[in-house]
Amino acid sequence: MRRRAVLLLVPLLLPPLATASCTDPVRKVSESSLRNATARGATEEMHGLGYTIRKGMQCRTLSADTISIVRVQCLGRTTRDEPVRVDAVASDAGSAHPRQEFVITVAGREVVRTHCLGQGCQDRDR
Repeated sequence: MRRRAVLLLVPLLLPPLATASCTDPVRKVSESSLRNATARGATEEMHGLGYTIRKGMQCRTLSADTISIVRVQCLGRTTRDEPVRVDAVASDAGSAHPRQEFVITVAGREVVRTHCLGQGCQDRDR
């Protein structure tokens, strides 16, 4: 009976040890999520302002100083051939409540600065 109790405890101890050093996959999911959400949200936001993005936004993750900050930059063009740039920053990215900021410029002119993007956005700080 004692052997069974010891064997049952070993699997309970292994998962934290096995996952303690696996922060990279979590970070990659956060970066990917922010890239996709920024591209989609910025396209919706721009449409609401009367701009149509041609062929979607091309986004990339920029290097960050810490694991808790994720930076994304998206580039695109309007159907009027104006360059569009979106800069997104998520602070406290590993927490349950990350802080986000999005800045959209068209032809070098800032048109949006907000903490959320797209139709589902409840917080309109502009």
